[in-house]
Amino acid sequence: MRQRWKYYNGSETNTAMWKNQRHQRIFRRLEELQSVTTDDLVDDLSVSRETVRRDLLDMEALGLLRRVHGGAVSADAHSEPPLDVRSKLHVREKQSIARAACDLITDHKVVFFDTGSTTIFLARRLATIHGLHVITNSLDAASRLQKDYDANRISSRVSLLGGSLTAFNFATSGQQTIREISRIQADIAFVSPTAIDHQYGALNAAEAETEVAQAMLENSRENAVLADAAKFSTNGNYRYCRFEQMDALVTDAQIRKQADLVQTVSGRVKRLIIAE
Repeated sequence: MRQRWKYYNGSETNTAMWKNQRHQRIFRRLEELQSVTTDDLVDDLSVSRETVRRDLLDMEALGLLRRVHGGAVSADAHSEPPLDVRSKLHVREKQSIARAACDLITDHKVVFFDTGSTTIFLARRLATIHGLHVITNSLDAASRLQKDYDANRISSRVSLLGGSLTAFNFATSGQQTIREISRIQADIAFVSPTAIDHQYGALNAAEAETEVAQAMLENSRENAVLADAAKFSTNGNYRYCRFEQMDALVTDAQIRKQADLVQTVSGRVKRLIIAE
């Protein structure tokens, strides 16, 4: 992506010059990394969060980037930040969701879970449960969980689903992944969507991730959707699980700030779990 930058001359204010320099610096970081977080920009630019917010708004209006929850991505990048960026957002909330989700699992179960920052936190919690067979398309989750099992001498095992590898989220997907899932009947599937639509339910930003999540849901006896409260105000493009299809929807205590939403959702899902 190329952009001809406007450089302010000496007759313009110092404020405008600093603003232009910040925009260039943000743009260069996006060209290199494809995504940035607001917190990183605050530290890098030594400015307030409000200044960063205004800069991102201005640059989005110029078509130089696309704002996402917690930061921004390159205008030609994916519609959500990469996994390593997402894993740094809402950490406490995701940890509480993982703890609550772990209570849905007992020993000697077959467990699916897809890729996502929240399911990464869940993987860390599973390291103390015996007799599990955990099946995932997430390379990061599979690797961390197997190391924990080996270190703790836990009698559980991990299977990584085959398929086409994407560097964006370090996960497999595609027809091979779907075929492997279809040969298994899991006891429970955990999926972590990009967004929760107030009317429909779970959505993902990428079609390939959606297909994997759908296959896991179709081939498990129970399911649990893991979504922090911030996902109720974000967007996705591909629908895959209506509220009525959710055996459990696990979110965090921030959702209590939206009392009407809690009432609506709790009346549609089989079980709404608000992790404290």
